[in-house]
Amino acid sequence: MNAIRVCVAEREERQRIEMVNKLSKEANIMIVGSTGNGMEALRMVTEQNPDVLISNLILPICDGYAILDQLQAMEKKPRVIIASTLTMESAIQKAFAKGADEYLIKPADSKLLARKIYELAGRNDLICQNHLMTQSTQKAAAEKPVSEEDHTRQVISTLFLRIGLPAHLLGYRFAQEAVFKLVEDPMLMKNRTKVLYPEIAAMHHTSAFCVERAIRHVITLTWERGIAERYEREYGQSSRLHLPVDKPTSGEFIALLAEYIRPKHHSTAVHHEP
Repeated sequence: MNAIRVCVAEREERQRIEMVNKLSKEANIMIVGSTGNGMEALRMVTEQNPDVLISNLILPICDGYAILDQLQAMEKKPRVIIASTLTMESAIQKAFAKGADEYLIKPADSKLLARKIYELAGRNDLICQNHLMTQSTQKAAAEKPVSEEDHTRQVISTLFLRIGLPAHLLGYRFAQEAVFKLVEDPMLMKNRTKVLYPEIAAMHHTSAFCVERAIRHVITLTWERGIAERYEREYGQSSRLHLPVDKPTSGEFIALLAEYIRPKHHSTAVHHEP
């Protein structure tokens, strides 16, 4: 089967070169164009007919939103992944409203980016390969000395990606931090509104209310998209983690994941259960 054709529009040259180099190492991805200019990106799409366009929102001459508007008028348009440092919900929702298929917060992990490309191209066979390669990379990394905190955070990140939580939302990062803190101190569950959420809010210069609401939003989208059901079909028989059919509350969700991860946190052995 032919390689997936990809164009990259990123204004920061160093980041653009790094992204192109990493994606070029994927045997099934072909970079057919890259630019730091929005107008040039539209020309590339017309001439190169890519399957996927990766674009920043902030671009000279023609920004990411304008690109999305122009693509809507094309008879054959690529799937679009927005990779941006903008984390405001309004910016993210505007991108989706204009036709973006995915929104990743930079810096985006190259393996996650490749997986999103495979998903948008409908290449389930490559998604499986990507997952196996990621596991291999994590195993190699685990053989190097890492701190207990770093190891726990790696386990949490891997679990979030495996479940399929929407990584483009702020609540994704808030939930990661909440789970980590609960793994470290289970008693925070009883004081999540007075201690846990305020601590996370202070780290991100926001309010405890916004932290809880953002986590709830991530959970809502996950269950609405049926991602949790997919996880149960793929891993339910072989995993200690069983996601509920009905959408859990924010507290229930982070407590469930923390309880699943805590045995891993206290074990020095690398545990490969999904």
